[in-house]
Amino acid sequence: MKRNNHSLLRDEILSKVVKPTDHIEKLIEIIAKEHTPCTISKKRNISLTRNGEKQCLILFDGSVALNRISDGMILNAESAPFIFGASCQLAYTRHLYVKTKETSRLLLIPQRFFHEQVVKYHLWQSLAMLQDYSSAKVYAHCMTISQLSAYEIIRSHLLELIDEPNAIKNNITAVNYIMDHSFLSRSGIMRVLSKLKSDGYIHLSRGILTDIIDLPEKMNRLYSKSGPAQPAE
Repeated sequence: MKRNNHSLLRDEILSKVVKPTDHIEKLIEIIAKEHTPCTISKKRNISLTRNGEKQCLILFDGSVALNRISDGMILNAESAPFIFGASCQLAYTRHLYVKTKETSRLLLIPQRFFHEQVVKYHLWQSLAMLQDYSSAKVYAHCMTISQLSAYEIIRSHLLELIDEPNAIKNNITAVNYIMDHSFLSRSGIMRVLSKLKSDGYIHLSRGILTDIIDLPEKMNRLYSKSGPAQPAE
């Protein structure tokens, strides 16, 4: 299945959210011009506070996820370019942390300094576009986990996974990816993946998703084919 077909199927579940890349790059170019980013290896946790002060994380290369401290659940994930932590209204720093999904190049700067630069260089429109996009992504995530059946959640995350960069999708099993993004149990996810694989809807290699041929929209269509499920490997 081609990439644009994956996006079309995913848009049946989530409203289409367009990343304001030009505005994000403008913010990064102006605000981070006198700072040097650092390279962080994958699966490293990054706090959004330093010495009690809120930080903005500017992502130049790679991809990161925003996780909840209480259970590690991924609430949002972004690839470069992006900026986390621009909102001064949310007390997110006590409850959330960022984890690199692959080796990434990033920069932490005080949120106070970030907003001073927004004022100085009249970057309000770009900041508004960033915040609007971030809100839409969180809303789409909430829609995914709160208004869909277990199968529809799995289907949605499979479509997200196949569109991830190779450095991510080739190094995480489908079941672990879905568990990171939802409250679904491993056994329930494995049961659905096994059925999808045995019926030829997806290809898995040692648990890693390699291709999506087609995905039924509903669970009853998934079980319309006969035959026992095979292990999701």
